[in-house]
Amino acid sequence: MRKTISLIAFFIITLAIMAQPNTFVFKTQMIGGEIIPINSNLKKMSPNSSLGGELAIEFPSWNQYPWQQYLGNPTLGVGFIGLDLGNSKILGQAFALYPYLLIDIVNTPHFELKWKVGAGLSFFNKTYNRVFNEFGNTPGWSYYGPTCNNLIGSIINVHLTTGAHLNFPIKNNWAAHADLGYMHMSNGSVLQPNGGINILYASVGASYKLHTKNKPDSHDKEKIFQSLPYKWSVNITGSGGYRELYYLDNKGYAIGSIHIGATYNICNWYALGGGFDAFYDGVFNPNTRFGRYILDDKIANLFRVAVGVNNEFRIGRITAILDWGIYLYDPIRLAYKDENGNKYEKRPMLYKYNIDKEDGWNYFRLGVRCRVWDNLYVQTAVKTHLSKAEMVEWGIGYQIPLKRKKEEIRN
Repeated sequence: MRKTISLIAFFIITLAIMAQPNTFVFKTQMIGGEIIPINSNLKKMSPNSSLGGELAIEFPSWNQYPWQQYLGNPTLGVGFIGLDLGNSKILGQAFALYPYLLIDIVNTPHFELKWKVGAGLSFFNKTYNRVFNEFGNTPGWSYYGPTCNNLIGSIINVHLTTGAHLNFPIKNNWAAHADLGYMHMSNGSVLQPNGGINILYASVGASYKLHTKNKPDSHDKEKIFQSLPYKWSVNITGSGGYRELYYLDNKGYAIGSIHIGATYNICNWYALGGGFDAFYDGVFNPNTRFGRYILDDKIANLFRVAVGVNNEFRIGRITAILDWGIYLYDPIRLAYKDENGNKYEKRPMLYKYNIDKEDGWNYFRLGVRCRVWDNLYVQTAVKTHLSKAEMVEWGIGYQIPLKRKKEEIRN
C-alpha cells in the first residue's frame, strides 16, 4: 500500500511540474464495463459485468508551453482505477495508474466534448500461476476450463485507454461528467499466458475545480510560439527485450529490432512518413513446445524484414508513435499447416489468414518516445498483430533533423 501511494504521489508531482497549473480539477467516478470475450472460456470465467471506480486529478493548460498551444490547450491528468473483473475467485481485481490527455473537440459554456487518450500500468491480484496453485488439484481443472485464469500471467501489465469524455459544468466550480471508452490490459507477451483483458466501459461522476491563482490575461492567451524549424527528420532506433511464446515452455527468449525511418512534419504536432524494420525473435526455433509453428533449426527463421508507414504525435519532449508495416521477408508465413494439415510450400506476400491461428502478413507498433538530451531519445513500444501483442520493445535512438523551412507556418 505504501508503494502504491508513493507511486501515485510521484505521478501527481511530475505532472504538476510539467503543467505548472493555475487550476487543479479533482474527479471521482463510478465505472461499469463488459469484458470483450476473446474465447468461450472467458464467458465462463466472467459471467458478470466489471464494476469499480476511479479517482483522478487534472491540470488544465493555458499556453505555458508550445505543445499545449499546438494541441489546443489539452488537459493533462493522472487517474487511479480499481475494478472487479466479474469473478473475484478466478479473475480477481485489477488496478491501474496512468497519465492521460483530454483533447478538446467541442467546447461551450454548458457542454464540453473531449477525446481521452491514456497509457500507464495495471496490476492484478489474480494471475494464471496463482490460480493454478490455488485450484490446480481440484477436479475438472484445465487450462481451458472455467476455473483457470488463462488470460493474465503477470502481476504488472500495460494499461491503455481511449474514448469520449463529456463534461457538463454546473456552478460553483462543480461539474458532472461521463465517459464512454475502451481499456486494454496485458503484458505484451513478456510472460505467458497473455490473452489480455479488453473492456468496453461507461462511467459517470463529478468533479471540482480549484483555482490557485488568476488565469493568464488575454495577451498571454494569444502568445504564438515558434514553429518547428525543419521539414523532415530521420529516426534511427535500436530496441531489445525478451518474451515468452508458450506458458509450458517456462522460458524467455531474446528479441530485438532496428528501425530506420523518415517523417515529414505536416504540422507542429503531427508527422507522417515511412521506414524499414528488421526484427529478431528468438522464439522461432524448434525447441518451443508451442504447437503452432513448424520450423527448421535455421538462424534465418529468427529474422523478419518489413516496410511500414510511420505516424508521430508530438507532445513536447514526448512523441506517441503508431506504425503499420508489411513483411517483405517473413519465413514464419510458411511455418503453418493449411486446411488439409499440410505445411505451406509457398505463399504470396499478402494472403488471407486467421489471426487466431497465425500472425499474418502485417503488424502494428504502438509506442512512446521521450527526448532525453538534444536529439537523443529513449523509446518503449508494443508490437502487435491486430489485437494480439507479440512483444514489448525497449530502445534508444537518435533523430536527425533535415531541410529547414523557408517560412514558419503557424498551426
